[in-house]
Amino acid sequence: MTDSVIVEKDGSIARLILNRPEKHNALRFDDLDKLVEALHSAEDDDDIKVIILKGNGPSFCAGHDYNDALRLYGLDAARSEAKPRRPSIRSRLLRDRKLGMNYMAFQNSMKPIIAQVHGHCTGVGMYIVELVDLAIAEDGTRFSHAEQRLGLAGNTWHMNSQILMYGAKKARELMLLGDEFNGPAAEALGLVNRSVPAEQLEDTVEDWAQRISRHARDALVTGKAMHQMAMENLGAAEQFGRGYVGHTLGTSLRLEPDEFNFVRERSLEGTTATFKERDKHFKN
Repeated sequence: MTDSVIVEKDGSIARLILNRPEKHNALRFDDLDKLVEALHSAEDDDDIKVIILKGNGPSFCAGHDYNDALRLYGLDAARSEAKPRRPSIRSRLLRDRKLGMNYMAFQNSMKPIIAQVHGHCTGVGMYIVELVDLAIAEDGTRFSHAEQRLGLAGNTWHMNSQILMYGAKKARELMLLGDEFNGPAAEALGLVNRSVPAEQLEDTVEDWAQRISRHARDALVTGKAMHQMAMENLGAAEQFGRGYVGHTLGTSLRLEPDEFNFVRERSLEGTTATFKERDKHFKN
């Protein structure tokens, strides 16, 4: 579909492949838009019964491309004397509402989605894995909600789903600490269905996809519709309306002089060095 999102079709299986390997498949906002467009195309294709979501290169998805996000949110610290004007709250809400709808698309897909997870899985990568139907990870996958250390501290898009998945106390722990954990821990938490050695990942995902594709088309979409309705009864639809407002507020914080300010530090040290400083700040 684009260089950043590759679509493969193999009989009744569609593969949506993130393709920014040099960035560990960190997604720009446009990349996420195109991924959702590809998802909807697979939903509309009557030949497709199952969708596999995976990433090229060393990682599944290392979150949003923060350089892109900060630029679009108007938070990129000025390197010139003229400081750019912050965008209005109304424009931020419009952008975040679209972002929330993109996340909802994975939860509400008419056809089953299997996430094939390896390498880094954080931020938007974690959100997608939490929202799709099934997930299989390699044992060495590095999961975390480290994006919460950027000033969110538990202000997330789909809190209802996270509480249902992890339980209230564990969900708060994952959000507030942002600690990293591996595939077997993700399986124990219920984030993924299986954690397998790296050499078994591809075959396991393909086996599950083939087995699911033996169901009738109407049965698959009816089963998913019933699952979606049950989730909505538990608040899974409302959470995205709350989530986009929370994200606008959470990315408009006033930080005090003694608090870690990612945007300020990034303007001085650069993005990669500032991520390291952020993690050191929270570990210490």
